[in-house]
Amino acid sequence: MKNVFFLALIFSISIFAGCRTTTSAGSGGANGGNENAGASSEIRQISVEQAKRAVEETGAQFIDVRTPEEYRGGHAPKAVNFPLDNLEENLVKLDKQKPVYVICQTGRRSQKAAEILQKAGFGELYNVAGGTSAWESAGLPIEKSER
Repeated sequence: MKNVFFLALIFSISIFAGCRTTTSAGSGGANGGNENAGASSEIRQISVEQAKRAVEETGAQFIDVRTPEEYRGGHAPKAVNFPLDNLEENLVKLDKQKPVYVICQTGRRSQKAAEILQKAGFGELYNVAGGTSAWESAGLPIEKSER
């Protein structure tokens, strides 16, 4: 009976170890401790607080993929509006060698945008979990623009 329990325990551990995810940023700072950032592109989920800190401290590329109307209504400071509908046309304006933080309203469109960037060869990608809604809910500053 002990052998069956022991085998079941080992099997369970190996299953969980094989299913671990690499899409969320850990406590290893803005880059999630990724030593191979440019080698294999993965999209990490990052909190609004982590995104704010990374953009302020490193001047990382920060794009908002909502519509221009949504962007004008209020956006995270330093976020540049590259609407999802024409993101591919704007890829030349981004540096593939630098981290890109992507935000939208809730995190869905930004995930799609990050996938587009990933396919285009961008190496270090962060999707801001919860988007601008989470940004506002966290009490972080919002800017409005005329653009």
